[in-house]
Amino acid sequence: MDNSIYVTLSRELALFRDMDVAANNIANSNTTGYTSEHMMFNSYLSKDINQGQQNPMNFAYNASTYRNTENGSLRVTGNDLDVAIQGNGYLTVETPLGDRYTRAGNLQVDGAGTLVNADGYPVMDASGQHINFPENVTSIKIGEAGNIKVNGEDFGSIGVVEFSNPQLLERLSGTLFKSSVPPQPSENFRLAQGMLENSNVQAVPELTHMITLTHTVADTAKFIEMIYDLERKTSTTWAQQS
Repeated sequence: MDNSIYVTLSRELALFRDMDVAANNIANSNTTGYTSEHMMFNSYLSKDINQGQQNPMNFAYNASTYRNTENGSLRVTGNDLDVAIQGNGYLTVETPLGDRYTRAGNLQVDGAGTLVNADGYPVMDASGQHINFPENVTSIKIGEAGNIKVNGEDFGSIGVVEFSNPQLLERLSGTLFKSSVPPQPSENFRLAQGMLENSNVQAVPELTHMITLTHTVADTAKFIEMIYDLERKTSTTWAQQS
């Protein structure tokens, strides 16, 4: 196969990966606490097996993805159990597979009186324990530091943690992450009760990027088809002359 096809295919594969990332961002543009992802591309030189260093080939590859960790805008819900994290930080939730981390603060109380996230996982307090409310709750107030008041009396606090390098968090679902590095208590955050953090996806630029990618993929496919056509014509001409 012609080297130009190999090089072009490497770019085509990178474009497909970029389309997957953009599509996921668009699908989560209304997901509470979602942080968008973006591709990091790179290139590398490879020896031409026929000409060695005299004709190196420049291949493209999708090196990795990175997350935009900027805070999303806030929206008012008026729900006492909704909290938005302003600044650095994640809530810790307990799952059957271990602790996971999220910025989605749409919380609720389950049938046992335990504070849980939207997936039903218990939210941990500052000491790593479940937050269990009594039956006779008439009011819940959550302060900016995560401190909870139930019926006007102090009742523990919601734990908020942070990571020295949040890019190392592994996304498991839209807003749920796991980490191989233990977190530290966050010191630079505020909780806003009765509010939720919107996705930080910018829908219009993402849609524009997707359209651009679609056109580029189509153009690249046409270029590959053109190379194949030239090779077929060359082979036919060579066979006729022979």
